[in-house]
Amino acid sequence: MDHISLGVTGEYKDLAIKLVNSIKASKKVKNMHDTLEIDIFMDDNKKEETKIFICWELTNIIINTVKNKVLKEMINRSYKDMYITEIDDIYEYSLNLFKEREVSIRDILFKRIYEYLSSNDYINVNGFVKFRLRDFMDYIIQIKDRGLEEYLLQKDYSEFIQLLKYFVDLQEEKIDILKLYIEKNGTFKICDKYDRDLESSYTKDIFNLALKENMNYEDFLISVLITLSPREILIYDRLENNVSKEIIQTIESIFEGRVKVNYRV
Repeated sequence: MDHISLGVTGEYKDLAIKLVNSIKASKKVKNMHDTLEIDIFMDDNKKEETKIFICWELTNIIINTVKNKVLKEMINRSYKDMYITEIDDIYEYSLNLFKEREVSIRDILFKRIYEYLSSNDYINVNGFVKFRLRDFMDYIIQIKDRGLEEYLLQKDYSEFIQLLKYFVDLQEEKIDILKLYIEKNGTFKICDKYDRDLESSYTKDIFNLALKENMNYEDFLISVLITLSPREILIYDRLENNVSKEIIQTIESIFEGRVKVNYRV
């Protein structure tokens, strides 16, 4: 009867104990202080099925340990001096990046483990991660760094939105109702409550400034809305994609309580 032996220590051990309980095949377990040794015996008619099960379970152990423990420890070591009060936020951003890629990561790890166990009957999980998954751990470091970047960008963006909101709240309302049409081609049209194009010295000044500074559409739109300072903004979204949703979300954040969104065919 063939067998596969596993050696697990440290942070991977707790999840490996759950693996022991889930394996239906005959097994022998040695739990010695920080080390867990597992011998799994495979029936000839279920050899492949058992090996695949073990590979998937080891994949889960590595992924869950890395994203729930190792990633958090990396972030804490790297950023605790500069961002001690923001460690949890940075971890959440990094974790989201990991989860976006988790399916691909899982497939790659499974193939690596399966290939290894196809020619070896013993695997030390910690050693396997350290020496045969170096590229994977380097990738986790990149995710950690990218998580910090995205967190800081979002933090700056939120602070900027709050500044604009504060400025809008200080302004007097210049017009009653403004209608914003977001078209299917991504452009927009600004009208008064009678659907007449809004052209004024205000918008012309902003338009000229936008040309000089190569301002993008969203920045230009926000500048116009702030300049016109409407009491109410009615948004008609014909684009209905992530771009228009982000624009609408930004407008709602700045003009809190003044925005109504409609969708039209």
